[in-house]
Amino acid sequence: MSLKHLDAFENDLKDTHGEEQAGTHDKYIVARARKIHQSLLTTPFTALLSVIQIFPLLLTSPFKGARSRQQFPDIILTNGPATGFIVGLVAYTLKMFYIVPEDTMQVLYIESWARIRTLSLTGKLFHRTGFADLLLVQHEKVARTYGVKNAGCMVVKRTG
Repeated sequence: MSLKHLDAFENDLKDTHGEEQAGTHDKYIVARARKIHQSLLTTPFTALLSVIQIFPLLLTSPFKGARSRQQFPDIILTNGPATGFIVGLVAYTLKMFYIVPEDTMQVLYIESWARIRTLSLTGKLFHRTGFADLLLVQHEKVARTYGVKNAGCMVVKRTG
């Protein structure tokens, strides 16, 4: 999902449900863990740069002002490639070392609807490591093959 689509989705939520009911969201841009066609030899360095940028973001309160008492994000939603996995890894590490409470930073990974037979590499990593609190796919065949939950088609067409 692009930032443009995310903003449109959030605006639709506010229009449909009102400012208070729609909730809040934060978005940040971090270095990609691996660029398309990047050499595997240099990937550890760019992945480390992602980790360095992600740690402080996850340790910063998601709210400013009236709701600032909440210290950590509730949910981390990712559908992304390697960078999404790195975010999940950092969240898992923070919980594993008791830096953040276990009931915060719940990682939700949604596999691409384009994956109709197998999980992507990121999906396989989340599946094998258990770093995602919930892994959803969008096709029954993939759900059966990997023993994960099928959310059905989540592609939403904007109307109007």
